[in-house]
Amino acid sequence: MCGIAGLIYHSPALYSSLGSTLLALIQPLESRGPDSCGIALYSDQITAGQVKLLLHGTEATPWQQVHPWLEQAVRIVQRRDVPQGLQLTVDLSHSTFDPVRFKQELHQQFPSLHVVSIGQSLEIYKATGSVESLSRKYGLSSFSGSHGIGHTRMATESVVDTHHSHPFTSSYDLSLVHNGQVSNYYKLRFQLERMGAVFETQNDSEALAHYIHYQLLQGKSLEAALHQLLQDVDGTYTFLVATGDKVALVRDKFAAKPAVIYETENQVAIVSEYRALLTLPGFDPAATIREPGAGEVNIWSVTPSTMPTRTLVSQ
Repeated sequence: MCGIAGLIYHSPALYSSLGSTLLALIQPLESRGPDSCGIALYSDQITAGQVKLLLHGTEATPWQQVHPWLEQAVRIVQRRDVPQGLQLTVDLSHSTFDPVRFKQELHQQFPSLHVVSIGQSLEIYKATGSVESLSRKYGLSSFSGSHGIGHTRMATESVVDTHHSHPFTSSYDLSLVHNGQVSNYYKLRFQLERMGAVFETQNDSEALAHYIHYQLLQGKSLEAALHQLLQDVDGTYTFLVATGDKVALVRDKFAAKPAVIYETENQVAIVSEYRALLTLPGFDPAATIREPGAGEVNIWSVTPSTMPTRTLVSQ
């Protein structure tokens, strides 16, 4: 049992509250999963031709060796120390950068070091412990952006540490949080690894992120990829997946895991439980509030003028 939340702002006037409001949304859900928590936040604070990398290590990480290795591996524009990690802005305009190869080589050189997030707009922050602790650790309450997703975890199938915590990512600006179980996880993982996916954890939720990435690589739209996932992935699950310009909610065909959607003209919020919505500034009980149906896929664009796409898979 875990808690998930998502937040989309259609009005730039709300952007400055993204971090604080998303953290407030997931905090009441800690009763569903107190082991760890995390959020994926999106902003457009990066120059074209550059990407942001967030690396996370442990007390055993030899940072004095990591820094010169990174200088040789990538062209660093900016660096910022974060707790047990490093945030980099990397220039891609004059180099060939393969994120899969970079992650493999990094982990081979420094097994305790992981790429937590990568993208032009995406930043992922996660840790064991409480939402309040995560917020203080990284100063997230002041984060400004357009959309994000969050998670609180109760571990059921893998260890409790930062790397097994949500959100997960599998490519540029793609993140995922998940409540539930993937019952055909090992078969799915085997197939994805044969296609080139590199797994960093034993968490079944990571397979969902890799699956979606693979479907997008085949040229499918996000909507088509998620409908295909409903056919190929067994289990009971509700999950949120975000990209640089969209957020999607998927509920399995059994509707076994909860979700509530709150929509107004300026924002959309998605949570595991209704009570979390009460933390929204200016919460309006007269807004559109509904529970998605079994097998339902919802996709929202961050662009204000675009109405959400809602589709229902027949049973």
